Amino acid sequence: MPKVDTVGDNFYKPLELAESTGGWLFWIVSALSIGTLFVDKSAYPELFDNLQIAFLVLALLYFVQGQAHKLYFFPRAEDKRRQEFLSNSYGVSLTDEQTVGYYNNDQTNPLKRLAASIMESAFFTREIARQMLVGQRIKTLGYLVVYVVVISVRSTDLELLTVAAQVLFSEDIISRWLRMEWLRVRSEQVYQNLHSLFSSKQSFSRVGAQSQAIDLFSFYETTKSTAAILLSSRIFHKHNVRLTQEWDQARTRLGI
Repeated sequence: MPKVDTVGDNFYKPLELAESTGGWLFWIVSALSIGTLFVDKSAYPELFDNLQIAFLVLALLYFVQGQAHKLYFFPRAEDKRRQEFLSNSYGVSLTDEQTVGYYNNDQTNPLKRLAASIMESAFFTREIARQMLVGQRIKTLGYLVVYVVVISVRSTDLELLTVAAQVLFSEDIISRWLRMEWLRVRSEQVYQNLHSLFSSKQSFSRVGAQSQAIDLFSFYETTKSTAAILLSSRIFHKHNVRLTQEWDQARTRLGI
């Protein structure tokens, strides 16, 4: 049976486009802010004014894109994923969206199926974030090294240092790296706690197991919303076969 994921098609693809647009705007705005420092206003007043106007317009667009990403595209996609997640677990219809083959467990008890699906999602999130962090760590370290070198050169203009600091400590470099590390660590916690829950063979008819499952569901959703990291679809598709095999082995050992 072919896999179907209308949530991904209808909500995460627009989110990917919004994030990609924001990335391009960030680098263009950063380049313009640095470029204006090297234009002599008295010698090239028209060029200087045009660069300033372009910078202001694109900076405004970048701000609007950032707010739309944080307040509309990201929460909209996460809300639909959560609704479909619960619909799949409890066999209800909280949304018109649907997935086929997105969650891989055979549980019929709604809460146990919910817990198994959380564990699967946390497993994939942890592994994809781990792969994404390879490039993110290299990029962050590279910018830190460049910034330290620029600072150490005494002749560097103070305005250039200020712009470089704004770029380095923006949402796209150090902040993104820290949020990605946090997402990986918290996803690992969710996975390990659910692994322990299933290993203990607790009955999901008992209040203890039920409360743990709900708590970890909330913990995982809070983690994703706070980190606000869109996982790479390229990395997912590249490693999907291997990760699916690893997940199938793990759930077979746990009997889920």
